[in-house]
Amino acid sequence: MNRGFSPAQERGLIVLVTVAIIAAGISFLIPTLHPPRIPPPQEIVVPDVHVILPRFFSSLPKVDINSAGVEELMSLPGIGEVLARRIVAYREEHGPFKRVDELGNVEGIGEKTIERIRGRVVLDGS
Repeated sequence: MNRGFSPAQERGLIVLVTVAIIAAGISFLIPTLHPPRIPPPQEIVVPDVHVILPRFFSSLPKVDINSAGVEELMSLPGIGEVLARRIVAYREEHGPFKRVDELGNVEGIGEKTIERIRGRVVLDGS
C-alpha cells in the first residue's frame, strides 16, 4: 500500500503551507491605523539669507489708535474690550495720541503691552 500523497495532493499541500506562512508573516507587517506623529515645524536659520514675501503675507493690518473704535482696537494683541474702551475714553478726554508710548497713560496698559502692539499701531495713518 502506498500511503504517500499523489502529485496533485503534494502541490495542494505546498500551496496551503505557503499561504499559511505568508499569512503569518503579513500579520506582523500590517501597519497600525494610528496616524504618524509629525514633529512640529522648527525654525531654520540660514545666515545672510533674506526671504522677501509680498506685503499681505508679512504684515497684519495697522490700527490707527487715534481713530479706531473699540472693535478695531480689540484686534490688537493683549487688548480686550475693557482696555479698548479705556483707550477710546482716554483719547476723548485728552485728545489724540502724539506717540505710541502715551498708551502707557491708559490704566491697565504697561510697557509689555505697548511693545507687543507697537508694530501694529499707527498715529493718524502714519
